[in-house]
Amino acid sequence: MCRMLAFTGYGNMEDLLQRFQKLAVDGKSTDGRGHRDGWGIGWFNPGCHLVKKAECAVTSRTYADTVTRVNRESPRIVLAHLRKASPGTPATDEEAHPFQEDNFLFCHNGSIYQVDGKLLGDQLDSILFFKKIQETSLKEAISYFRALKYTSLTCILTDGHTIWAYRDCTEKEDYYTLYYLKTRGYVLFCSEPIIPGAWTLLKNGELVTASPSLDVTTELLAP
Repeated sequence: MCRMLAFTGYGNMEDLLQRFQKLAVDGKSTDGRGHRDGWGIGWFNPGCHLVKKAECAVTSRTYADTVTRVNRESPRIVLAHLRKASPGTPATDEEAHPFQEDNFLFCHNGSIYQVDGKLLGDQLDSILFFKKIQETSLKEAISYFRALKYTSLTCILTDGHTIWAYRDCTEKEDYYTLYYLKTRGYVLFCSEPIIPGAWTLLKNGELVTASPSLDVTTELLAP
């Protein structure tokens, strides 16, 4: 479970990431304890860079240093994550999101199980979700995991040019949220609105794509 942020365009990343950082403590969570089990920030300048730690973003010196670095480099695309570990899963640097493979970054909010409710496999469910995307495609992976048991498949994927954001939950719709804000200079996705603006809440089952030219397209994926 987590809070997620994705950004494409040009803007004050220091301010946005500092506002996002506060969601580790103040953001909506299923038990009111925030998202303190890890954080990660990935960006492209021009290659893919990723820093992540299994510690609370609010008290992490590395988070603050990474925000300074990202702001200095002014990347066009940023993906960030605050983690609340699912019950029974470890909180380590490796399990912190986003996950990277070549020039792809991915993060996920939710838990996925086998149909009988057992763990999905030996690896973290989010990692297996990302692997399925790499083996097939985002839409095919979504279709595959929809046939299993899950709380949410809400996720964000980027290849450094385009951002794909998807919302899909079977419970707690007021928690498994994902919004986007489009301005003349950028498109911002976040689990919760963190700045003033005309935010749009993704519908359940909706895929939103933000192109390099900041065009936004939406699509409802059939069950």
